[in-house]
Amino acid sequence: MCNPNIIEKVQKRISRRNLLKGGAASAAGILASGCKSNPKSKPNETTPESISFNQVVDLTHTLHPEFPAWFTPGVERRFGTKTFLPPAIVEVERVMKFEEIKINLNKISYWEHVGTHMDAPNHFSEGSTADKIPVEDLVLPLAVIDIQAKAERDPLALLTLEDIKNWEAENGPIPERACLAMNSGWANHVKTPKFKSLNSEGKHQQPAFHIDAIEFIKEERNVVSIAVDTFSFDNLHSPENDVHYSWLGDERWGIEIINNLDKVPSQGATIVVGQPKIQGGSGGPNRVMALI
Repeated sequence: MCNPNIIEKVQKRISRRNLLKGGAASAAGILASGCKSNPKSKPNETTPESISFNQVVDLTHTLHPEFPAWFTPGVERRFGTKTFLPPAIVEVERVMKFEEIKINLNKISYWEHVGTHMDAPNHFSEGSTADKIPVEDLVLPLAVIDIQAKAERDPLALLTLEDIKNWEAENGPIPERACLAMNSGWANHVKTPKFKSLNSEGKHQQPAFHIDAIEFIKEERNVVSIAVDTFSFDNLHSPENDVHYSWLGDERWGIEIINNLDKVPSQGATIVVGQPKIQGGSGGPNRVMALI
């Protein structure tokens, strides 16, 4: 539960400028961020009184029927002993048209894990579904590690423990209860074949997290979420989805295909995740923002 005194204190400290710029929804998120209920929070953690920001950056790609996905519609995919034939990634049917009846209404169907989207714990475990993620876990300090230089040389580049150590040497420890994001520059290729970078076997080649980096932030840092600007936390260096199973299996979540990380600082911003609250969901497209 959130202490009413904390809420009152936060309300008094949020400036009118920030309310006007951030909007009511952001203000609600700011209030939520002052209430720490995540079991991974450290007992001696200091509760912040406010979040100040002057700019909101959209970290979301616009989702549409032609947006690239980890599968290709109509091309069979195999998982273990099972195969499936993926239908369309996103379908939009205009049910009502303004030019006909002065109302617009669409019927939209999509796969959960398309576009800028969340992976909930239950995507690769028997953990919490997307609707069970505490709302205070959706407003977090954002730390961004840039690996664009090595990703340009190698499409299978990894964010390693060494990258984290180098980042911390320059910026200090990863903030408490942070979202740690990998900026490989891949968001800039979303409209080109390079985004998939298919090899001769038709498999994606994209940067990802190294499992050692994941184990470090699980055990040695208090990180709530990770984010990547590619399809997946894993790539061909971890074909058994080691990062997914380790991270999501520890009752944590993440964001894939995040956008515009070049427009946010390496540290100091706050990420706000508007996640879908669908009962039993394993994730879903998000509207993700950074407050700077």
